[in-house]
Amino acid sequence: MYRGGVANPAPTSAQPGGREPESFERSLEQIEQIINRIESGEVGLERAISEYERGVSLIRRCREILDKAEQKVEELTRQMVPPESRPETPVRPPDDDGPEGDDAAPF
Repeated sequence: MYRGGVANPAPTSAQPGGREPESFERSLEQIEQIINRIESGEVGLERAISEYERGVSLIRRCREILDKAEQKVEELTRQMVPPESRPETPVRPPDDDGPEGDDAAPF
């Protein structure tokens, strides 16, 4: 399904309590709201800690989504380039001090 030009993948698993996972964009919005509430001092200490824990959970979720997206992009990129066109990884000979000797710069 497309919304605003951005694909919204189908959720893969439900959150505890039977809720569907938050979208990446919605999670970011919630993180920003949490930061604003904590920084403004509109919540007390106990609520701030609870909000912070929720923020950490949302950040983990965002990282998982980004990691999966990165893996998908890499896989799609690999599929676009035929195996015979992929550059071979050069095999480096063992390090040889050569004419520079041990005093040569490492670069």
